[in-house]
Amino acid sequence: MSAKPDMKKNKGFTLVELIVVLVILAVLAAILVPTLTGYIDEARNKKDISSAEAALEATRAMFAKQYGINGGTVAPGKPVVPGSTQSNNNGDQDITKTDFAKNVLALVDYPKDKKGNYTKPYLFMVAVGSNLTDVALEKPMEEYEKYTVFYAVYMETDKSKPLYYYNGEWSTENPHVNVSFNNKNVVQNGPLKGKRMQYYLIVNKTGKTIYNKAFWDWIEGLSD
Repeated sequence: MSAKPDMKKNKGFTLVELIVVLVILAVLAAILVPTLTGYIDEARNKKDISSAEAALEATRAMFAKQYGINGGTVAPGKPVVPGSTQSNNNGDQDITKTDFAKNVLALVDYPKDKKGNYTKPYLFMVAVGSNLTDVALEKPMEEYEKYTVFYAVYMETDKSKPLYYYNGEWSTENPHVNVSFNNKNVVQNGPLKGKRMQYYLIVNKTGKTIYNKAFWDWIEGLSD
């Protein structure tokens, strides 16, 4: 006589049990997904900071070289990096097509496309001490400060969160939020108070021009 099968052993999940399991999984997903996303974003930001730092160091090296080329002095009102075809009232320069900019990218060794164009970064801009003269300025710039990078903006891709360099560190918060500048790029507070900045656009794939207010409004709007 064959043994009667044990129905309890073959019993599957009930609908209530399945619902409980699904609820637990949903709760775990709600907890874990944001955490994992945060880890991914943090890792991406660290990678971008590493690239930004490499670009900054390459730019510093090129400014040091330019200081030697210029013999330490440039006529007041002239940019310390030649090659720009246009500037605004603050002397800001678009030098994206100059040898200076090309050498910065070469030093970092960014990847290139099939046409030999650098694919990264999306945007890179620095600010050094201005070579403009203004008797109203509280602290005229020393010669070496005209080759010293005080501020930078870096975006690895058009989807990257912008990184801002100021006071020796990188942040996703634009220092302009806490450090005000007047309409002549003169710092109004902090350790650089009274110093005028002069901006050099090294890489620009945004389609916007540094000489237009819309560009600066866009930069401000990207900050945390």
